[in-house]
Amino acid sequence: MSRRILMFLAGAAAWAQGPSGWVASPGTSAVIGHMAIQGQTGPVTGKPVQATEVRHSVQTLSDGTKLESSSSSHFYRDSQGRMRTESAERVEIYDPVAGFIYDLNSQRKTYTKTPTNADRVMIAVAGGSSRVNQTSGTTRGDRPSHVDLGIPYRSEGQVNTVTEDMPPQTINGIAARGARITSTVPTGAVGNDRDFKIVNERWYSDELQILLKTVNSDPRFGVNTYELTNIVQAPPDPALFQIPPGYTARGER
Repeated sequence: MSRRILMFLAGAAAWAQGPSGWVASPGTSAVIGHMAIQGQTGPVTGKPVQATEVRHSVQTLSDGTKLESSSSSHFYRDSQGRMRTESAERVEIYDPVAGFIYDLNSQRKTYTKTPTNADRVMIAVAGGSSRVNQTSGTTRGDRPSHVDLGIPYRSEGQVNTVTEDMPPQTINGIAARGARITSTVPTGAVGNDRDFKIVNERWYSDELQILLKTVNSDPRFGVNTYELTNIVQAPPDPALFQIPPGYTARGER
């Protein structure tokens, strides 16, 4: 049976850098595209957590110039499955109980709210931009196997993909299982004059039902990592999932 999924991408870099990636828990199929989904999914109930999301990007240009950037955001999830991701400029709140996604502009003290759509499988929220996408997808069991975010990508049939399970690890104090997906993009698929490989690793906690770390290596875009740090398994302040006093509604989308 399909279910609604929300994906938080706090920080504009997640959209702007555009590395290829795959959207799934470890062990499901890859989607080769122009960006990596690096964020949390839900709703997950009964497993409250507070943490820091850290994103890091390293790209080396053909002349040897290295481009490096980092960003961080705060992530909160309560026992009811509500989630909040917070950066300096923007806050996203996903409330499956009320049935809305709230987009808060921390600088202007304004917000918009978007109804969640029960007929949609995937909800994508970009915390660093102004876009909120609710898109359909298909599921394999209870995990997403394909996601269409309106971003151009080549079909999986044109890409040779090999998936391997990784030995279990402990990441920031949490037991994790991982998978590495190596995708070989054939000559001519994206205008390339030779084959090239994209390597994705994802580490997931079954106990917390949370993504702990991703590493995406793509020769076009460098190495992009996402890691959940400072993990605290405790209920966050309920006020974090409410509109703060003094905020003005910009409307409903």
